[in-house]
Amino acid sequence: MMALAPKPKTADGYSNDHTTACEQVLVTLLGAFGTLKSTIRLVGGLVPRYLTPEALPDIPPHAGTSDVDVVLNLQVIADGEGYASLAQQLSERGFERFMEENGWASAWRWQRRISEQHVVLVEFLRGAGDQKPFSKISIDGEEVSALAIEHAEITYDWYEEKRVTAKLLDGRGIAVEDIRYADLVAFIILKALAFDSRGEPKDAGDMIHVMQYAGPPEHVASRFLTKIQSGEHKKALDAGLDALQRKFAEGNGVEGYLLTGPVLYGQFMHGDNEDTSEERIQAQRFATGLITEVLRLIHA
Repeated sequence: MMALAPKPKTADGYSNDHTTACEQVLVTLLGAFGTLKSTIRLVGGLVPRYLTPEALPDIPPHAGTSDVDVVLNLQVIADGEGYASLAQQLSERGFERFMEENGWASAWRWQRRISEQHVVLVEFLRGAGDQKPFSKISIDGEEVSALAIEHAEITYDWYEEKRVTAKLLDGRGIAVEDIRYADLVAFIILKALAFDSRGEPKDAGDMIHVMQYAGPPEHVASRFLTKIQSGEHKKALDAGLDALQRKFAEGNGVEGYLLTGPVLYGQFMHGDNEDTSEERIQAQRFATGLITEVLRLIHA
């Protein structure tokens, strides 16, 4: 089984071709879920492709992604029918279980070989709810499971959808599918929490890109205020806003642009060599300024 390359740490490590392949993998994946595909919610680095689609000159293309992350609603799946053969459906579509470093075949991470050079990783996630974060629950015997991610269940309620036309893999023709993905607030919350837990430059890059191009700070803040006024998912909102404040914003007793969030965002966008130091600092100041202003508007 082909090993996956490490996830790139800078934006220039991603390509449009691989992102398009991820979309093909997603559309192919939906077919494995049959009538339950409407319960799947896309999160992660493929979401900006739909949330803030390229529209030059105002909205540049997003850096892209190298994997596909989906949240499953296990309660709906358990109450439904036709999921017992999920592992077989995945295998028939060319997916195979990812081999972990310890030599065990993963049940929550699967991969799809696109070519000799390209492999796309698929991760099955679920909302943690009252369960321990990062615990796993089986969906299909011992072969398919989902990893618990804190507050991922907000995507069951907070999502958008877009009809996508894409080629299925292995010459299965062209499919027209409705992709359901985290909406603006859900995406920002989950990316902020992901960055808080693992400190990946890519999470900062994805989040800032969406916050920058979804609209002005007033629009982003208004979307948060609408969610706050709904009374839904208060714990998730509080946790996400707290992570934004601690990792990215002014008001923590240090200059905001020196916090780990803006620093890693600058490195993701411009690398960490001396030649790009000026551009990197500008990016750091932009990131902390943007998030500080959005938080100010929300709290005001």
